[in-house]
Amino acid sequence: MGKKLVTKIIHTGSSPEKNSGSINMPVYKNSTLIFNNYNTFLKAKKNKFDLPYYGRINTNTTSNLAKIISTLYKSKFTVLTSSGLSAITLTLKTFLKKNDEVLITENCYEPVFNFAQSELSKFGVKVRYFSNNCKNLENLIKKNTKLIYVESPGSLNYEVIDLKKISSLAKDRKIISIIDNTWSTFLGCNPLIYGFDVVIESATKYISGHSDNFLGIVTTKSKLMYDSIKKTTVRYGDFVSSESCYSAFNGLKTLKIRIENHSKNAFEIFNFLKSKKIVNNIKYLPDQGNKNYKLWKKYYSLSNGLITFSIIKKGLIEKFIDNLEVFKIGFSWGGYESLILPLNNLKPTKKLTTNNKYWFRIHVGLEDVSDLKKDLEKAMDIYEAQ
Repeated sequence: MGKKLVTKIIHTGSSPEKNSGSINMPVYKNSTLIFNNYNTFLKAKKNKFDLPYYGRINTNTTSNLAKIISTLYKSKFTVLTSSGLSAITLTLKTFLKKNDEVLITENCYEPVFNFAQSELSKFGVKVRYFSNNCKNLENLIKKNTKLIYVESPGSLNYEVIDLKKISSLAKDRKIISIIDNTWSTFLGCNPLIYGFDVVIESATKYISGHSDNFLGIVTTKSKLMYDSIKKTTVRYGDFVSSESCYSAFNGLKTLKIRIENHSKNAFEIFNFLKSKKIVNNIKYLPDQGNKNYKLWKKYYSLSNGLITFSIIKKGLIEKFIDNLEVFKIGFSWGGYESLILPLNNLKPTKKLTTNNKYWFRIHVGLEDVSDLKKDLEKAMDIYEAQ
């Protein structure tokens, strides 16, 4: 009888019978590995991505987590990298060469936009950007278009892309399709089911869940793509520590209940923000008035703690943001704590032009939601009174 996904999360990769009764995955810390004999050495050298060979390439800990991720994504092959960003950049570098073209969603993670503009251009790769409605996407495809890269939902504006439409178009044109799935994790959506070739996730965020870890995931059903991506990570010297994998392994076990609580708190904060006259725009996917709501419901089975909103500009921004106590100013999201980030844009390709509002992204954490409301209420009152 097949087990449900949540049960698989708890039990996959846990082997007490092999590890002196330990429920948790052991941490193997090594650079050098010793081979019993010459034949063992040759076998490991031939299969260095799958067998213990050298600590920078893999350890038993990193290999174990990669197998767990493959199981949860129902893929076959997973590469782990040092961060979510390195997972993206190394994958792009794997498949793109001089004179190739890549199509990137315009609401991508800003460091991805920076990488595309500054680094891919150095290698002679042409970059074009497309909107989430995909209206002109087919017309953008050229003979040298090699790859379509998607982030959905976007991490600032939460725009959603029609996954089947993208993957079908890519397959018809023999183009590689890659998606950053960090917003939802594998729990909310598995883009491999909808035909994407490669799925990337920053395990720095919800999977690890405690704001103390960096880890990137690249997973695919293709052995050829896996081998190519793994070779790139090795050649660039990218390295993921066993400690990082251990943190992610532990974070996985509570992932579902944490995301459910983030989502529950965020829904209450959304309703609170909606009641405030000073808040004039809210971007939140479970909002049925959100233009992306129907497409989100089509592909995604859960929400998370992210909300983006604006307040009417009435004075100094610091009168609001510096009077928050529970919400801390900080990058990233997915940890247990509530965060707020002032925004200069909602997508890196298009800078904000309005001067009559301040924009913020908040990650609603696991604190008591009544304290979160009081925190926002107090800061907004001080801001309005200035």
